[in-house]
Formats: sequence, C-alpha cells, structure tokens
Amino acid sequence: VLGRPVFFVDDDPQADREASETLAGAARKIGFGEVSFQYEPIAAAFDYESRIEREERVLIVDIGGGTSDFSLVRLSPERRAVDDRQADILATGGVHIGGTDFDKQLSLHGVMPLFGYGSRMKSDAPMPTSTHLNLATWHTINAVYAPASQRALQSMRYDIVDPTGIDRLFRLIEQRAGHWLAMQVEQGKIELTEQQRFAIDFQRIEPDLRVELSRQGFESAIAALLERIGASIKQLLTDAGVRAEEVDTVFFTGGSSAIPALRDSVAGLLPRARHVEGNRFGSIGSGLAIEARKRYG
Repeated sequence: VLGRPVFFVDDDPQADREASETLAGAARKIGFGEVSFQYEPIAAAFDYESRIEREERVLIVDIGGGTSDFSLVRLSPERRAVDDRQADILATGGVHIGGTDFDKQLSLHGVMPLFGYGSRMKSDAPMPTSTHLNLATWHTINAVYAPASQRALQSMRYDIVDPTGIDRLFRLIEQRAGHWLAMQVEQGKIELTEQQRFAIDFQRIEPDLRVELSRQGFESAIAALLERIGASIKQLLTDAGVRAEEVDTVFFTGGSSAIPALRDSVAGLLPRARHVEGNRFGSIGSGLAIEARKRYG
C-alpha cells in the first residue's frame, strides 16, 4: 500500500492520474505483484485511531516536503476493525505547498539578497531574478551551473550599480555550492521552529560573511503560502458540511507541521479543537501498515 498526496498535481486530474500510474508502475517493476494506494492523511488518521478511546471528528494536517494534505475523518475505537471506512472519510483536500516551498521563500527573503537578489541595474531596473529563483528551488539548482546561465550573469555584471552581491554569486557558482546553500536554509527553517533567530555562516564564500534569520522574517516570507493552506482547509470544511466548532481534534504530521505560524493559522480556523502531535516522520508509514494488513492480511 503506497501513500500518496491527495493531489499530485493541483487542478489537473489527467496529470494526477499519470503521476499515480507512474508510481504504481515503478512498484510493479521492482517486483510488487499487488499495488494499491491510500491518501497519506488517511493513513495518518488510522495511526492516530489506534490509540484513541472515544469517537472523534479529526482534521488530519499533513505538511510534507512538497504538498499539504488534509482529511476530515470520523474515528473511533469501535471502527478500527471495519474494512470499508469510506463513510468515515468526510472530506479530503490539499494544495501543492510543502516544506521546499517554505525553504524557497526563506531563501529568497533572508539569504539571496546577500547574493545580489534585489540589486539595481544602472538603468534603475531590478536585476533579473531567474538565477536566484533557480538557486532557491531544490530541483532547479543545477540550472545555474549551465554555461548559458553563467554567460547571462557575466553580461549584466557591469550594469549593476553595486556588484558585491553578484560577485558572491559567482563564487558560490564556481564552488557549485547551490545544494549546500539549500541545506543551510532548510536547517534555518528547522531551527526557527524552536527559536527566534538563527545565523548561517558563509565563510566558505567570503570571510566573515553571515546572515541572521529571524522567525518574524520567516513568517512574513511564508504568509501568502499560509493563506492558501488556510483557504484549502476552509474549503475542506465546506465540502464536508462541518462547522469549525464541530471538529474535535487537529492531528499534525509531516516535518513542516511544526512551524509555529502554521499551527497558529490552523488554531485560528479551529479555535475549539485540541491539537495532537503525531510522529512527524512515522505516522503515515504506521497507518499504511495498518491499511496493508486490512487489505492483504
């Protein structure tokens, strides 16, 4: 039983089906005879259900690396052994926002200005941002090492009012340190879930170069993403026909579910619901095992 996000691709059912078929095909290719899927937040719900003592209406909030997935589910000790739980799944939803998107915004707003992001050209136009966007996006980092990309940067270098940032950018590219930089930013995001400030040392790029990230700055950078997540949860409640005050519990799972601003946003939508912390990295796997046992014995 493979876990999957509610939507691999937002607003494109055909692309979503193709993604699901690709994943199933990969599993069959390496030898699995029977392959089926379960939504990851539903799997997390079954993990949570294994330890409750009364019926609850639960919102599962699963904030993964690439998607945010939600399910509103009716859970109870009496229904654990029931095979068909479709009637207990009140609504599912999600949006293609996850931990890497939070990293990207933290990088652009907190780190990339050191490397020329936001610099002004002599024409008073802003420096083109494609290189910085690629550096801040995990799967496009290698694009900045392409000769064409470097030639484009070289051509604009003498048209920038203050070349300090772009010169650092050249040194970073020369060292092929893009993924190293991304890991520093990700660590900053993690640290800011527990503390108000975190410093990143860029000695390998330039002596004494460092940047201090703040939780306040991070929350400002991801505010628009949190609004989209909140809108998805509101739509989920509408789809389920359930009022906010009728939700008993919010169960958080997934690494980025620990972000305080995200939790505060959800609390604002569901002020009466109690918050339960799942295993951020294990709840879905445990729930998939429970589902596999039901389906295949």
